[in-house]
Amino acid sequence: MASTSAFALNLDGPTRVAMVGAGFISAFHLEILARTPGVEVVAVCDENLAAASAAARRCGVPAAVTDIDELPRLGAQVAHLAVPPPLHFDLTRRLLELGVGVFAEKPLALSSADARALLELAASARLPLAVNHNNVFHPAFQRLARRVRAGAIGRVEHVQVTLSVPLRQLDAGDYSHWMFRAPCNIVFEQATHPLSQIHHLLGRVQSTQATLLSQRELHPGQLFIDRWLVAAEAEHGTAELYLAFGQPFTRSTLQVLGSDGCLEADLFHDTLCGEEKTLYLDFWNSFLAGQRRARALRRDALRGLFGWMGATLGLRARSDQFFVGMRESIRAFHRALRAGEPLPCDARSGVEVSEWCEAVAAGVSGAEAPRPRFPEPGGARAGEVVVLGATGFIGRRVVERLLERGVPVTAVVRRLHSLPPEISEPALAGTLRVVQGGLLDAAALARALGGAAACIHLATGSGNTWDEVERVMVRGSLGVAAACRDARVRRLVYVSSIASLYTGADCGTDEIADSTDTDPLPAWRPVYARGKAAAEKALLEFQGQHDVGLIIARPGVVLGAGTPMQHGGLGLWARDNHCVGWGRGEHPLPLVLVEDVAEALVRAALHPGSELHGKALNLCARPPLSAREMVEELARATGRRIVFHPRSLALSEAMEIGKWLVKLAGRRPGAAFPSYHDLKARSLAPRFRCELAREVLGWRPVEEREEFLERAVRVHGRAG
Repeated sequence: MASTSAFALNLDGPTRVAMVGAGFISAFHLEILARTPGVEVVAVCDENLAAASAAARRCGVPAAVTDIDELPRLGAQVAHLAVPPPLHFDLTRRLLELGVGVFAEKPLALSSADARALLELAASARLPLAVNHNNVFHPAFQRLARRVRAGAIGRVEHVQVTLSVPLRQLDAGDYSHWMFRAPCNIVFEQATHPLSQIHHLLGRVQSTQATLLSQRELHPGQLFIDRWLVAAEAEHGTAELYLAFGQPFTRSTLQVLGSDGCLEADLFHDTLCGEEKTLYLDFWNSFLAGQRRARALRRDALRGLFGWMGATLGLRARSDQFFVGMRESIRAFHRALRAGEPLPCDARSGVEVSEWCEAVAAGVSGAEAPRPRFPEPGGARAGEVVVLGATGFIGRRVVERLLERGVPVTAVVRRLHSLPPEISEPALAGTLRVVQGGLLDAAALARALGGAAACIHLATGSGNTWDEVERVMVRGSLGVAAACRDARVRRLVYVSSIASLYTGADCGTDEIADSTDTDPLPAWRPVYARGKAAAEKALLEFQGQHDVGLIIARPGVVLGAGTPMQHGGLGLWARDNHCVGWGRGEHPLPLVLVEDVAEALVRAALHPGSELHGKALNLCARPPLSAREMVEELARATGRRIVFHPRSLALSEAMEIGKWLVKLAGRRPGAAFPSYHDLKARSLAPRFRCELAREVLGWRPVEEREEFLERAVRVHGRAG
């Protein structure tokens, strides 16, 4: 194919594409691009070279780079941009100035003025610029749009949208994500999806009126508007939009009311039904309307079921609606580009969707809260304790307890945005040093540990594959130990987990003692448990060679305010109100309050003696509570229908084998045989002895049933 008339690109061969950004959403782009005709991915670009290299290796891409200036040299003609929204404008502008077209994740820019500037730049350079409004390509919405275009419901009068969804980051208390940094950001991050669909049906926005129904204070001064009601006028009709974020029940629907009928798409279930005028009397018309809706819903439900079964068995392509929307959006862009046709969801539509976002967010401060200017860390003070993972569930409590004791603290954090008040307030007051860095940042570790007396290593360092976990959790922890050695830190407390142990009923003992060896069959465990076991062994070997004052802590099932109530230690949460037990769920679990874990870690770091060096301490309390009882107490505390489903391990294993056989039949890559060894370990059948923490450190965790329930379970009822 010769150069297209619309764009200054020579497409004699395949379109050479670069992936800019190597985060979560880029994996979908790369998977789809690998199967898109006429496309060749030539590079992955990310400021994190390790992430770019891992994505490139996984997808067979020849180059991984950190600077977009290198992309023209590598032959890139178009870049798929999958980076956080605040970077969209600058990176898109730079790519266009380099002569590279752009297919950007939504939104095109955070203001319509910036989006319009990009439109003009792309037009003057004759370069393609489009936005991945993948919800416009959602299969149920596409079926609805075709019916609307065919005139099935006459003239469109009104569009009504409900988007009520959970947010994983809200549940986890991770408020550092960009969408929480200013009240209006959630509109550009989440509401862009339904707004792009409304724009597709009604055109440009004319006016809006937003009612803010409720809000939360995530951290002091950090507001998040979790429920919105928006009324709007557009070029071709009116709209009403209900937005609710962090909700326990998912509802995502779009209804179009026309002059001669209506259509309703359930985007979560991928169904479409509707009603049209008929010549019949009302009683018969009502009967027919119900019959037609039922028939349409039944047809779509069966289509979805058979589509899932076919995809699982490898008989047809993947058909879940999110993936299909992504695939069709990406392929439509490249198909139009190569044919020299107008681009779907082009830059002009990107500008107009940005106008919709601005109009919805009007009246809500859109300015991102300024990043606090923390004092320079300076040198370590006498007795300094360095906390890695200080912003986490346990880490925040550790910092609090150290400061309460008057111990100087250094917190090593990956991001400076939205630090919890336990970190930000003492840091701003100058009583706590903050060093920005990660587990693999040797320079940051050296800066933080220089002159310190002890280090509490809580950084998880997890990953999705064993290679990632081994690199970050195992080698990263060895790097921390080496940095402690070089800085002459006298004590390193590594926070592992009882997941590193084998805890099945057939483990050979009724009670697991401190310093029990890790699981003898780690390869049959998930990568997290395997990584914790490998990190323990590597650190103990390092301790034997260098004597870094290593103490390993193994907390049990850690509960308390600030963690989701759906804890995996209780069972498999098939839904947020349905827990399938790891067995009958009738034996007491090794539960422990987060505050008690923090107290034990602080005592271990400050303990003056060396008798615990090279030892592993179990940190489990003994409240007389089983998984079944915990779930029943959750139901009472929250007033919700939360159900515990006991299931024998043998039945669970049989069901997992059934799933494995289906995946095998479908030639699903990476389909590993389900591990009965791991399933038994999840039951947490033995009791845990914790003599070292109790006798050497004087640790006294909460174990009285009612007090434990008050602080671990009923807190969720108060929060709700």
